[in-house]
Amino acid sequence: MRFHFIAALLALSIALAPGVPAVAQQTPAPGQNTWNGCCGVKRWPIGSGMPGPRMGSMPRHHFAMMSGIPSPYDSYNNPLAQSRETVDKGGAIYEKSCQPCHGRTGQGDGEAGANLSPPPGNLAWLSQMPMVKWDPLMYWTIAEGGAAFGTAMPAFKGSLTNSDIWAVIAYIQAHLPERPKGSISN
Repeated sequence: MRFHFIAALLALSIALAPGVPAVAQQTPAPGQNTWNGCCGVKRWPIGSGMPGPRMGSMPRHHFAMMSGIPSPYDSYNNPLAQSRETVDKGGAIYEKSCQPCHGRTGQGDGEAGANLSPPPGNLAWLSQMPMVKWDPLMYWTIAEGGAAFGTAMPAFKGSLTNSDIWAVIAYIQAHLPERPKGSISN
């Protein structure tokens, strides 16, 4: 797994080297949406060729890989116990705050996100990636939302407590587990 991560970073650094056209500058395929926005990325392909049916969070990941996580988020770690209770609490918060756009299973197919461009991130796919275990990235994403990256994701730092945000992160990192309605147990 570590080899694949290193190989992906190497491929990305080669693609972004001077004199080599960057992925962000490529012309999208017919029918493919693009993202125009932040951090020097002018056109980011979204749609065909991306993992999962909807993948709207690549610009943030690109920014994090190239520039790091902004302060103060860069040193954050989830202080909550990794327990069934934490995951269940995060699931309840996810259902209310995230599911309308990201969908019940996190695939970015929620009703409220159906017409967003770029589409909501595919959290089911992201939950399988090692980067999602990166607490600072997750907290920054949820707290600050997507305005800086041209997305409609709201900033939750004013509407969710720190504990609520960490619980949602635990839920996503547990691969968005199915949970029976009303179940909160250890």
